[in-house]
Order: sequence, then C-alpha cells, then structure tokens
Amino acid sequence: MVLRLKGNEGKPVAYQVRILTEYCKGCELCVAVCPKGALEMSDELTDLGVRPACPKADAECTGCTLCYQVCPDAAIEIWETAEA
Repeated sequence: MVLRLKGNEGKPVAYQVRILTEYCKGCELCVAVCPKGALEMSDELTDLGVRPACPKADAECTGCTLCYQVCPDAAIEIWETAEA
C-alpha cells in the first residue's frame, strides 16, 4: 500500500504500513483512525486467537502515522521508501 508524494528533495516517496501481528491484540483503533481507510482486520487468527489488523491491498497510505500513534502495543511500523 503506497501513495506517491514528493519528498523533501523532490524525489517520489512511497509509504508502507507493516503490522507486527505478534504484538497486535486486535483492538481496531488503527482501523478506526486511518483517514484513508487503508487498514482492515484480518480474517485469519494468530496463534493467540487474535484477528490482527492488516493493510488493505488496494489502499493508499499517506504516511500520516495516526495508526502508529494510536496503537497501544507498538504493533505498527511505517516505512518510507524511495521509488525506483
């Protein structure tokens, strides 16, 4: 899930959200706070019986970090990667 923006140096930037499923407790706070609706709850259960959040395949992340900020378990990483 990416959104193409211009970085500080005018280079295209892509953002990718990664959910650390071993830490996610399925509280859905990140899903509720995402302004782009880029996250959803997985249909699969973890070993602990939790439905973790996951990025939607077709959604575009803006890199706003709201999901990261609201996560009580630090189960979200947001990566900025320069496009090739």
